[in-house]
Amino acid sequence: MDLHHLQDLNQLQPRCTLRSRIVTLDDRDGLQVHLIEALPITASEPVSLPLILLLHGFPELAYSWRKVLAPLSAARGGYHVVAPDLRGYGHTVTQHDETPKRIQYDDPIAPFHVLSIVEDICSLVKVLGRGSVALLVGHDFGSIVAGHCVTAHPELFRSVVFMSAPFAGVEQPPQPHLPNRGDPADIAGAKDKPLTTLAQAVSTALAALAPPRKHYTSYFSTRDANRDMLGERQEDLHRFLGGYYHMKSGAWEGNTTHPLPSASNPSPTIAAIARDLATLPEYYVMPEHANMRQLIERYASQHPHFTWPSEGSLVTSEDAETGRVYASEFARTGFQGGLNYYRSALSPPPTERVEELIALSQRQVHVPVAFISGARDWGVYQTPGAVEKMRHRFGMQSDDVVLIEGVGHWVQQEAPDQVIAALLQFLARVEGKST
Repeated sequence: MDLHHLQDLNQLQPRCTLRSRIVTLDDRDGLQVHLIEALPITASEPVSLPLILLLHGFPELAYSWRKVLAPLSAARGGYHVVAPDLRGYGHTVTQHDETPKRIQYDDPIAPFHVLSIVEDICSLVKVLGRGSVALLVGHDFGSIVAGHCVTAHPELFRSVVFMSAPFAGVEQPPQPHLPNRGDPADIAGAKDKPLTTLAQAVSTALAALAPPRKHYTSYFSTRDANRDMLGERQEDLHRFLGGYYHMKSGAWEGNTTHPLPSASNPSPTIAAIARDLATLPEYYVMPEHANMRQLIERYASQHPHFTWPSEGSLVTSEDAETGRVYASEFARTGFQGGLNYYRSALSPPPTERVEELIALSQRQVHVPVAFISGARDWGVYQTPGAVEKMRHRFGMQSDDVVLIEGVGHWVQQEAPDQVIAALLQFLARVEGKST
């Protein structure tokens, strides 16, 4: 995020100070984490305030939280609000990268395993001088990271909010010594299968459809995905990201969301799940032989508004600059760091992580949990039954699930006021119970 832009945001938030800095983690590779933080102007020391930690998703940055940082910090008695660029994103680099280079497909993916990212987050909390986090918030893949954080370290995180991606618990890794019986397309009880096993079976079933399809996470795990989405010029990248953000937002008329039929079936087959998934928009379940750039360009050619907002009576200069910020950052870093999160999720875990994952998959966590999403976000429904499984696992009440009408996937950017209100209401309930 440009410093001049941070100064512009500061002028809009007179009760808070926003700043950008780099901190070095005392962990396995000395990760240098870029973060944006907000503090009330009356705060003498950050450690005197409760800490709120915000984890972004893909393809996003710490910048994605720009509209909620200062208002959260100024609320109630004041909070220290921190949004880092996660490993592989933005200005966060490893210490040995004297001249930071783009992450490549052939680089090791073990550092991007979700439990490695959890270690990054815990190290960041330590470097910030904290013994606990009042509220951890994760959006998109950041929600998956947040869920693993509170499961692995419930003593460190006092409450958590998942945004746009339901977290239903740590997946137990597949165990090779157990036989796989039957045709994957006919296996019932698919909802209870490990993610890697389910993903492979669903991929096979999607490819067998007419016309054949593929899940976006499978595409994100391919060698060509980074090159496809970057394009040849920064102008190509700006257009692609504008179309991608628009298509997943509440503004696109194709996001008429609803639960998939297999969500109400306690034991759907893989074939049934694949048929349901094939009804999702193509940015989730893609034509088998198309890449994401081709998909977005096809829709953009039919709909000229598939782009970033330009300045006008209803658009601020800050909104208009959003596309430039994202395009310039990803042009510099590429997408491979973020894509490695998906590759790791769909790959067998590192051997040294298996026992830990098995233990975490069986752990019951008693941390206050809420879920916030746009009502027009297919991420709520793309995994059939995930929301109900999350409710049951964490004992969530009806007011712990907030779906904001008219809003799509980029909920904290599309509807910051409603997100801030929902977060503060959740904090009030949590802090009220703890007194």
